[in-house]
Amino acid sequence: MEVFWHEADLGIDLKKTICILFCIFLTPLSGVSHHAFSGIFDMSNLIELEGQITRLLWRNPHVKFTMLDTNDQLWEIETNSVSILSRMNVSSDLLAEGDRVTVAGYPARSGVNEMWVNNILLADGRELVTRPGTNPYWSVESLGESETWLSAGVEGGEDLGIFRVWSTRFNGPGRYMYLEEYPLTETAIAAQEAFNPLVDNPIGECTPKGMPWIMQQPYPVKFSKEGDNILFHIEEYDLVRTIHMGEEQIEASIQPALLGYSVGSWDGEDLVVSTHSVDWYYFNSDGIPQSSRARFEERFSLSENGVNLDYTIIVSDPETFTEPVKMTKQWVWRAGETVNPYVCTNF
Repeated sequence: MEVFWHEADLGIDLKKTICILFCIFLTPLSGVSHHAFSGIFDMSNLIELEGQITRLLWRNPHVKFTMLDTNDQLWEIETNSVSILSRMNVSSDLLAEGDRVTVAGYPARSGVNEMWVNNILLADGRELVTRPGTNPYWSVESLGESETWLSAGVEGGEDLGIFRVWSTRFNGPGRYMYLEEYPLTETAIAAQEAFNPLVDNPIGECTPKGMPWIMQQPYPVKFSKEGDNILFHIEEYDLVRTIHMGEEQIEASIQPALLGYSVGSWDGEDLVVSTHSVDWYYFNSDGIPQSSRARFEERFSLSENGVNLDYTIIVSDPETFTEPVKMTKQWVWRAGETVNPYVCTNF
């Protein structure tokens, strides 16, 4: 049976139902780098709230504001980071304390008055979209440009090698480093089953992530040279990995660190990196543990046209995995992009 309808026959509730389906199933979850979103917010339940902003904090890791709704209930509203919004041409002057707004988003599973939102209806009737690729909820047009995050890279950088700024493409291949299933040991399975994202979130507001979790972050990264070594700049939390080019130090003499100790070499035009001594106890945001025995083998491969940088990481951790785990990611080159300071403030 085929069903047809005319646009004029669509009621507002049906239009919003269609939008809900698109928002849930077609929108990339950029924030998954900070939280196990499905465990914290009910992504199957899109709701609306209207109220007045009572406090606004425009900062990383996520913009937050409190809102007093029409029933005099106070809500904590969370949306994307300044690092993402600034590249969508969304600035802080669009929202202010005292503004009356309507938000559409996903409530917290815990039942507390917290909510993640992608769509904000401003007091002047304009709609603000805060996640790249999200459709407008109330209107046809909206504020918030997605092009920077969704566009493919540009050619012309063949001669630059890897020493430049690389960006994540939200709708491209290799956006996420996650696998559907992991070959976990019995100990790791038990640890993951005991993990509660509502109380066990290891990063908090402004706590940096360690290896390999940090490589999932969606913001620009940059390779540069420092003497014989290579620096890998990560916008999130202003982190810098030092890749030591040459002979490796004796592992026992190395102090464990958040990003570990990395040794690199060239395999043709590919940069190959081995990392150990990582002082970080979670493999990812889903509660998979990580031990001090974890080892990481990475490869950064430049495409022939200089547009893409393909990344492969193989993780070996006998306490967590029954066999090595291979994950991939891809960055693209967009001329003029920069690694910006990451200003993070607790709410």
